[in-house]
Amino acid sequence: MRNRNVRVVAGVAAVVAALAVGGCGTKSGQSAGSSSASPAADRTSDVGGSGAVRDAEGVWSAHTGGTPVVLAVGREQASLSTGEGHLCTGVVDGGGKPEFSLRCADGDTERTAGVVESNDGRTMRVTWDAGKKDTFRKTKDDELPKDLSSGTPTN
Repeated sequence: MRNRNVRVVAGVAAVVAALAVGGCGTKSGQSAGSSSASPAADRTSDVGGSGAVRDAEGVWSAHTGGTPVVLAVGREQASLSTGEGHLCTGVVDGGGKPEFSLRCADGDTERTAGVVESNDGRTMRVTWDAGKKDTFRKTKDDELPKDLSSGTPTN
């Protein structure tokens, strides 16, 4: 169990660092010289209190069914890692409610397409197309959770 949690933290740490450095590159069709901010990042939504894509930015932690889940969002890029060893990366779009479109390195599909149902800045609820529902808590100062093995976030 402890080794799995170390992999979660290591995977998320690498993705968070990549997001912080440059927003993980460009979207298809966007040249490297174009602005990294897009109109989608500036849209707000009053649907379900989900907010704008920029409101989802940061590091979020959840424990669903006893499994730790960490979601890192920066600009329009997202990364998700679970205590089950899944590492997924992709984008978040704000065409209404912010939506995640992720691809997992191991082919897992439980958390690849999700929508933000609500976000009050401290708690964000995401419903995934495969049926999972996660209630994330924003970590203090956007740092990785200190203890992913416990049943609740420590930040």
